Amino acid sequence: MNNNIPPMFKNKYLAHALGGYEGYKYLNNEPALKAAIKNGHKYYEVDLTLTTDGHVVPSHGWTPANAERCGMPYSPEFENMTKELFLKQTVHDMPTMDTELLYSYMKKYKNFYWELDLHGLKKDAAIEITKTLIKDFHNDEELFERFLVQVNSEEMFEGVDSVYHFKYYQYLLYKGTTPEKLDEAISFCRKHDIISIALSVKDANEEYVKTIKDAGLFILAYSSDKPKTAEKLFKMGVDTICTNTLNPKQDSKTKLKNSFPLRVLRKIKRKVF
Repeated sequence: MNNNIPPMFKNKYLAHALGGYEGYKYLNNEPALKAAIKNGHKYYEVDLTLTTDGHVVPSHGWTPANAERCGMPYSPEFENMTKELFLKQTVHDMPTMDTELLYSYMKKYKNFYWELDLHGLKKDAAIEITKTLIKDFHNDEELFERFLVQVNSEEMFEGVDSVYHFKYYQYLLYKGTTPEKLDEAISFCRKHDIISIALSVKDANEEYVKTIKDAGLFILAYSSDKPKTAEKLFKMGVDTICTNTLNPKQDSKTKLKNSFPLRVLRKIKRKVF
């Protein structure tokens, strides 16, 4: 592979919220991560949210809408969500995960990469969560080299970058982008050495993909669990697809199956069974 490609974009798939598991998504927990590791993933998206007592935790959040999406039974006490309270919750009847446990996985697997989704933040909130992130991840600069930090505005980028200059940033374009918004995003990325644009699968047409690639940027398409859609996106020039269910192990099985004539596979099956 080309050495000029950032390491995270050498992976076809990004495991959404640490991966889908048992038909569920938006998990951000250890069972999902373990399953994704087993399925061969080396690149993970993780949502990080700030608790009221000053910790980041792997979660999409706990507003009533987010709680429902994540399978976390909502309670009014979530208005004061501390780390201790968060760890008492379940996500689709599975335990939540703290940052210390996530950090242990990040340290163990040196060849894994991590997209950090901090969600849309104003500058002050971006500063606050980045300071906490740095602290909770033990100011580990070796690890930070394997982060792709996602931002969605100039003020969010300025907030994050004023605390710590990460090597890799990505700009998120929300669904329903326009040519004008795309041009603005590309100009912003060039100005700040941001390496990639996250583009909705619904917006990923040949024109937009070509425009982004011609600008020298990489493309993450979010999100798809359909093999045919993934194949179409890769043919367009998309580098990586955010997904709940597609995975490298599945790709390997398909490649092996397609490498033998059907009659040979049947013969092997008869011999084995």
